[in-house]
Amino acid sequence: MTDVPLAYPVPWLFIRDHAPTYGLKNASLETLRHVWVAVIGSGSVPDHTPMVVAPGETVWVPIEGDDLAWDSFLNVRWRREDGSEYLWRAAF
Repeated sequence: MTDVPLAYPVPWLFIRDHAPTYGLKNASLETLRHVWVAVIGSGSVPDHTPMVVAPGETVWVPIEGDDLAWDSFLNVRWRREDGSEYLWRAAF
């Protein structure tokens, strides 16, 4: 049997309780770099520079749009400490 690497768990906790501002909490034990947020659909997010999010830190992102749950998705892109890049999509 070959060694198969374990799946990498998504490090984000998506906080929807304060809409229209949404939180992304880094629930991992590593610093996430080059974090970039975009909205696919009718919603929009203000322009921003890539962020660095420390373990346990929450970043708050204002997202505009009517009925985001109907036609929009949040895309989060980041790099781990080893430089590998990931993309995660969440529904509102």
